[in-house]
Amino acid sequence: MYYFGYCTFLNEPELRHYLPRAEAVTKGYAANSKVEFRGQVTRTDRGWCHINNGPEAKGARAYGVVFAHPAADFEVDFAGFERYFLTVYGEDGKTYDCWTLRLTEPKDHVRPPNFYWHHIPAGLEAWEFPTEVKEAVLAEYEAARPCVDPDQAPN
Repeated sequence: MYYFGYCTFLNEPELRHYLPRAEAVTKGYAANSKVEFRGQVTRTDRGWCHINNGPEAKGARAYGVVFAHPAADFEVDFAGFERYFLTVYGEDGKTYDCWTLRLTEPKDHVRPPNFYWHHIPAGLEAWEFPTEVKEAVLAEYEAARPCVDPDQAPN
């Protein structure tokens, strides 16, 4: 199976916590998709990463890494998130049918807390994504309203 890692899952320690047997295949992007920071229907005090593939994402690209993993690891579950299936265009010229996680019911654009956010620029840097990709993610982050408690601890 293939998982499309984006946002926090680009940071090795975060990825390994949830998908310890994942092996990187290639960097790539999902077309007509946009990485956003959104609150959930039941919780709008903070944001999480979300891939939007609605009309406002037309022409956009969500960048990440394709990871191969055993089928048993498909059982990763998070409250408020759904498994989302998408086609990823790899830097290796191949296409991949992947799954990833995104918010089930995204709400307002809101920034995640600092502990969550720090995984994102660290991962983008570690995977050596181009400056324009990093700047687009940062612009999306800065456009979202601030988190109520940016210094909250992980739960």
